[in-house]
Amino acid sequence: MSAIAELPDLLIRWLNALPEGLQAHVERVRGIARELALVHGIDQVLTDTAAAAHDIARHLPAKRLLEEAESLELAVSDVERAAPILLHGAVGAAWLDQHDTITDTDILEAVRWHTSAHPDLSPLGQAVFLADKLDPAKERAYPFQQEVREAAFLDMHQGVLAFIDGAIKLHIERHELVHPMSSETRNRLIISLSC
Repeated sequence: MSAIAELPDLLIRWLNALPEGLQAHVERVRGIARELALVHGIDQVLTDTAAAAHDIARHLPAKRLLEEAESLELAVSDVERAAPILLHGAVGAAWLDQHDTITDTDILEAVRWHTSAHPDLSPLGQAVFLADKLDPAKERAYPFQQEVREAAFLDMHQGVLAFIDGAIKLHIERHELVHPMSSETRNRLIISLSC
């Protein structure tokens, strides 16, 4: 049986305030993240906590995300300014840190980078990144999801690379922005996997 974290009270209150659909997504991501943690030998409780926290700011509208990022003094790239939804991980991580709700650096980084990934993301962070993308409710958005799932349960680096490759291809086809950190992560993974 996968280990379920005992979450901090403030995080529970934030989660309970999320819209029902988002709460359901978070619960699915928690289950997938725990499965990945079990398969890859990552602490399941820490992974579960990070997965629980990953979308605490996802419900904010674009203008509010920008305002929160600015009030928290977060660096905002041109891509994030054009697509503020990309800031919800950074805002959520900053909230957790600001309120001393969670102090574990790996958890905070997992929340911060769960949307775009990051070249230095820990295995815990990779598990949360992948679990978020492997939510079955996102299958239509990511038609390559099964390939990512197969790769992720064998090797998380390959899973992250499979997702980023598929997502970048979709973004290019749709003439959408690509987060620069996703590109940097992809490049670093290709370099490390070819060594």
